[in-house]
This record gives sequence, structure tokens and C-alpha cells, in this order.
Amino acid sequence: MNIAQHLAATLKTLRQQRGWSLSRLAEETGVSKAMLGQIERNESSPTVATLWKIATGLNVPFSAFIVPDASAAPSAFDPQQQAMVVTPVFPWDPELRFDHFSITLAPAR
Repeated sequence: MNIAQHLAATLKTLRQQRGWSLSRLAEETGVSKAMLGQIERNESSPTVATLWKIATGLNVPFSAFIVPDASAAPSAFDPQQQAMVVTPVFPWDPELRFDHFSITLAPAR
């Protein structure tokens, strides 16, 4: 699963776990219902600002959307296969409400 698929699946799962409609999610996040639907269907990639609004509205760490399960993470970065790799440096700490990660980007093509 790539990062876009992970983000789409995570957003849909979090919304459904709360029993929220797309309309309710739009109200809670300040992101349009149309955009949220496109993100859930993996038809659109949100900006960092939009993703931050979504994470804040759902009260989840930002990294929940971009860091797949560590067991699924690649062991080495291959720029031919991946556009980017997100590696947790400090995992989410609910007490501190903080997490930190490193992002490795492939060179522009």
C-alpha cells in the first residue's frame, strides 16, 4: 500500500469509526465535503494544510495519515519505486501530543 492509498483508507476508517457522514466530517474539519470524498476515494491528494485540518478535526496525530504500519515500511529507499518514504523518528506520544518523522524524497524526474 502506497502513502496515498494509506491516507485514503485511514481517513475513511476514522470517519466510519466515529459514525460520521462526509457532511459531519466537513463541519468538524473545515474541509469541503467534495474534497473529503475525493481524498477518501484516492482521487485527490490533500495539501499539508488540508491534511492538518483533517487531523485536527478528527483529533488524531498528523502522522496517522502518512506513516503506514512499521511492519509494512520498506527496509531501503528505492527512488525508482517510491516517490517518498516517511520514517517515524519519535512515535506519537498522547501525553505530549507530539510526534516527529523524517521524509526522504526521490529526486525530481
